[in-house]
Amino acid sequence: MNWTISDVADRIQHTLVSPDATEADIRRICQECVDHQFDGAMIQPCWVPLAKSILKGTTIKVCTAFGYPMGGDGVFAKAATARDCVARGADEMDFMPNMGLLKSGYDAEVLNELKMVVQAAEGHVVKAMLELGMLSEDEGKRITELCIEAGVHYVKNSSGFGKGGKASVEIIQKLKSWAGDRAKVKASGGVKTLEQAVALFDAGVDLIGTSSGVSIVQGAEGQGEY
Repeated sequence: MNWTISDVADRIQHTLVSPDATEADIRRICQECVDHQFDGAMIQPCWVPLAKSILKGTTIKVCTAFGYPMGGDGVFAKAATARDCVARGADEMDFMPNMGLLKSGYDAEVLNELKMVVQAAEGHVVKAMLELGMLSEDEGKRITELCIEAGVHYVKNSSGFGKGGKASVEIIQKLKSWAGDRAKVKASGGVKTLEQAVALFDAGVDLIGTSSGVSIVQGAEGQGEY
């Protein structure tokens, strides 16, 4: 496929989840989302109401993430956070399942957690950050299957923090092969250039989460199609 600037921007969730992000920072990334027509703004849950007010009347989604980089919060805490994100106005949410439970063989407990978060999200898009950098191939396949069974909308290779690792064509191709057409795929972690983004799109990624959205699309300006 030949990718235009619009194609690329429409698949980027512009991300700022730093713990020291200020109100001015959130206003800036929301404006950048408007300026470049990104798919969504990915921010910490506390900033969702502000972003929702700024982006009102646009098609840009307000996205948030929780439960990372450790993933060890209790299942009721995760479900409560999902409900809180919905109440605050989030359109989509990314969260990290409990990888320690998965690696211990407690698949039923992991499935229950996934189902509870999906239910608490009340139909809003849920993406599971699978942190593939810390999982074996068998574990990656298992958690992908559990996500699909639970009704998770997107599987994501990494939160971009901790042991999750960076996005690569090889990792995304594996994740895509496990998910097939049963769940969409989001890439995150170290995506900083237009060339990286296009390679990941060609590998089957539906969305990219990155803090480098502006430089990625500016790298495409004046260069036609890819």
